[in-house]
Amino acid sequence: MIYTFSDCVLNLDRRTLLREGVAQHIEPQVFDLLVLLVQAEGRTVTKDEIIAQIWDGRAISDDAITSRIKSARKAIGDDGRSQRFIRTLPKIGYRFDGHVDAPSGDPQQPAPNPGDETSAPEIGYVTDRKGRSIGYAVHGDGPLLIVPPFWVTASDLWHDYPDIQEFFLTLGKGLRILRYDRPGSGLSRDAYPNETLEDEVALLEDMVAAFRADSFSLLAISAAGPVAIRYAVAHPKKVDRICFYGAYGSGEDLAPPESQAMLLALIRQHWGVGSRALADIFVPSADAEDRRRFAAQQRAAADSEQAAAMLELSWQIDAKLDTPKVDVPTLVLHRQEDRAVPVDHGQWLARSIPGARLQLFPGDAHAPWFGPIDVALQANSFLLG
Repeated sequence: MIYTFSDCVLNLDRRTLLREGVAQHIEPQVFDLLVLLVQAEGRTVTKDEIIAQIWDGRAISDDAITSRIKSARKAIGDDGRSQRFIRTLPKIGYRFDGHVDAPSGDPQQPAPNPGDETSAPEIGYVTDRKGRSIGYAVHGDGPLLIVPPFWVTASDLWHDYPDIQEFFLTLGKGLRILRYDRPGSGLSRDAYPNETLEDEVALLEDMVAAFRADSFSLLAISAAGPVAIRYAVAHPKKVDRICFYGAYGSGEDLAPPESQAMLLALIRQHWGVGSRALADIFVPSADAEDRRRFAAQQRAAADSEQAAAMLELSWQIDAKLDTPKVDVPTLVLHRQEDRAVPVDHGQWLARSIPGARLQLFPGDAHAPWFGPIDVALQANSFLLG
């Protein structure tokens, strides 16, 4: 079934959107939201209806809906101020005001340009050994680089966050990057969360098997550090190189138990306040708008209970005893004033992994895409060898 409006063609069978004859890159959830609004032409679609249809009734934040609406507007060339097509009705919902022609046949569809490096990544799902549906995103060409999840992530949020897009495009020059979301987060939101380091390593093994990867490199950010260490020791012939950023060997050393308990309680009871508290830790020198945006990214990726469970796991995982057994070329990158994972954790990794090289950067941002793009440039140079 095909709907046309203005200069847009929305093809439900192919799940594609053309604007002025050019294929638009649109994430699956955003596509479903646009279809819902177009099919309800002239009728107000409440937030409750959107949550029921797009998120299967799960508890999600207003920021998550707003983010998807913004992406839908961008895809169809709508102006958020004039709201020519998608109109916001404050505290009520949204209404599609464009004139939609009656459904018709399937016009010829031009293929997207594979050379366009700003193209959205390929989105897909893998069923792991526990029967869970794990969402992933792949982009780029070249040797494979796997980026295991490091916190709550949403790999389908690509065009919504230009800083994340720029980081991964810079990192991925000459590489094929595979990112996947932790169970309970982002594209894997419907899957129950992992509980142990062994669960995290098993998930990485399942992704490697699904992609039939004979060899690849790893970028281990933050809590992905112990996962990469344990995997590399278990499968040394598969890992070409490891680049750590803001990573650690043992999560229990990051914060005293009483601080952990207080933050977990805050996240579970007041996720809005908790996400802002984490933003103050992860990107303390960012301006107020960037901290607000970072907090919104976290809330869009996971609900309060999922986020708390994943943070608790990040503090529990420990691969310290495995670090001397890592036998692959290793680079450790760390920002000197990182508050979430202090620099001494990166220094310890570099000392403990045989032959590892350490490079420190100025700044206090734990999120690698905040600040200068130097982290992505250095990681890319090392990973390409």
